[in-house]
Amino acid sequence: MRLALLAALCACAGAPSRPAPSDPLAELNRAARAAYAEARERALANAGPVLIVGPDRITLLHAGARSEFELRPARYQDLKAIAHFALGLHALHFQAAPDPARVAELRSMAARALDALGGRGLTPAQIERQREIVRLSLAPDGPQGWERAVAPLLLANALDAARAEIADIDAAVAAVRRGLGPEEFDGVHVIVVGAHMAREGEIAMQYFERLLGEREGLRLVFAEGLWDEPSELQLLATHLLDASVGQGFFGDARRLHRDLLADGAAQVLAERGR
Repeated sequence: MRLALLAALCACAGAPSRPAPSDPLAELNRAARAAYAEARERALANAGPVLIVGPDRITLLHAGARSEFELRPARYQDLKAIAHFALGLHALHFQAAPDPARVAELRSMAARALDALGGRGLTPAQIERQREIVRLSLAPDGPQGWERAVAPLLLANALDAARAEIADIDAAVAAVRRGLGPEEFDGVHVIVVGAHMAREGEIAMQYFERLLGEREGLRLVFAEGLWDEPSELQLLATHLLDASVGQGFFGDARRLHRDLLADGAAQVLAERGR
């Protein structure tokens, strides 16, 4: 009896395990998602010319070729570096007593940076502004209140930097327009790449909203925190396909730009008195 039981157990152990029963709903979901992924690839293949803007260049993808245009010239980078000095100094004082050695190091680096400003394309007024930013930031009376004194100078730097970047965008767009011609340029899609904190009022978004005459969502897409090209292009493809879905089901190409559950959630919470 024991031998028979042992033989049965060994036979069971050697037998192949039975596959788990399939879930028809899970299979349906996988098939639908596969169809969606295939449609997204078609959307991208048929998108026409695509401009990827930022953070340091504009890239034109068209007919299997690519062209690149540099953004943010040296004068932009120089103005940003001095502004970042003020940011770094504030960061050293944030929720901690600053390390005197770190402050001294930053002070020394700022002095060397100021000495290097000549011959870099900045105007005398811009150079003097950078000196004033550093002087106010390192005032002897400590960090209290210096930020408000420096803020107008930082905003003046930002204005000059915006002028420089928009001039570069203008030049790149003019070159793209010449290369594509009016008809193809009218069909261009634009992906603006940027960080989360800079999303509101982002400079390239403002530029292309005016140029294209439309807000984000259809021909214009903001790729927040996506720093690789495949992810950026996949986001564009998702926008294109979801616009078709929104228009087909709801008569609103932008409907899937917000959570499909949004209206239902608002209704449920209203019913609960919240």
